[in-house]
Amino acid sequence: MLIEKIEHCDAAIFQVKGRLDSSSTPELEKCIQDSLDQGSKILILDFSDLEYINSAGLRILVMSYQRLQPLGGQVMVCGVRDYIAEVFDISGYNRIFRMHANLDLAVQTFGTTSNGQ
Repeated sequence: MLIEKIEHCDAAIFQVKGRLDSSSTPELEKCIQDSLDQGSKILILDFSDLEYINSAGLRILVMSYQRLQPLGGQVMVCGVRDYIAEVFDISGYNRIFRMHANLDLAVQTFGTTSNGQ
């Protein structure tokens, strides 16, 4: 798994490539934890190049949501492939996380959200 972090205003954007499973989630968890500790209130996870996610990967997203939600923050997921979108649909996580077709749309939504609109 490869993770690229992009800073954007108060958001932390993570472009995740490869497989997000039990062996790779500690790396993403540390990256997200560091961003949250630094005050990021919005996480955008770009899964355009994600090939696989399992329950360990989903757990990281849920933990992030649980930490951000009381602070008025949010977790956005974008660029998921059809078969990964199905995992979000079946699990109901598509109703918890803000889902976007691509990173540009997620960033545009963040822009309006951060302005209180």
